[in-house]
Amino acid sequence: MKDNDFVKKAIMFDEVSSTNSKARELALKGEDEGTIVVAKKQNKGRGRFDRVWFSPEGGLYLSVILRPNIPPDKTTLFPLIAALAVSKTINYFGLSSKIKWPNDVRINNRKVAGILLESETDENQLKFLVLGIGVNLNIDIEQFPKELKEISTSLSQELNKNVNYQDFLDKLTSFLAMYYKMFLNKDFDKILEEWRKLSDTIGRKVRIVTSSGEIIGKVTDVDESGFLIVITISGEHKKIMSGDCLYLDS
Repeated sequence: MKDNDFVKKAIMFDEVSSTNSKARELALKGEDEGTIVVAKKQNKGRGRFDRVWFSPEGGLYLSVILRPNIPPDKTTLFPLIAALAVSKTINYFGLSSKIKWPNDVRINNRKVAGILLESETDENQLKFLVLGIGVNLNIDIEQFPKELKEISTSLSQELNKNVNYQDFLDKLTSFLAMYYKMFLNKDFDKILEEWRKLSDTIGRKVRIVTSSGEIIGKVTDVDESGFLIVITISGEHKKIMSGDCLYLDS
């Protein structure tokens, strides 16, 4: 697959409830891999655990339909792939960004982008993935709700100028294509190596809230599936697939 063949079709909206919801609806109707749904605004944008993703005009909101021929348990690297693509794109536009496990991209310790991966399976077969990405592109931080202002930023805020929307979208899909091709070629070590270089989670003392409880310890690495490896305060080695990660050090 050539990089410029990644986007087979782009469906653009001024406003949708959620690009992920729209992409899933299209995928269930048989829309091809490489179809992307892009919106200028979402009125019911979603993050992980069905949290609200604040999505005013000025942001970039897109979801891509993928149909890799892989078992469902091999999809766990996709949030890392998307975060890598976003971080590399931001860096291309002159800023330094880092990735916070599992799905946040940050500039100067403030969140600028998030990832939402959703999948559809039939018994033990993956039917499709929807990879959603939200980027605070050209948003005035004063628009953000009070509880988000101190932890969020945008590219325009950091650069003191707007970023060309189409240029950013083109570069982002180019990086997505590159990392998706690496995944299909099973270059998992290369993906993880690049992710580690951009991670600001490895080496940190963290508290992670999972569905089964809370884990406190130091992050040492991610494994071949993208699971976080933590040494707890009692010396146990834990592999964490999903959870909310809070940094306990500066």
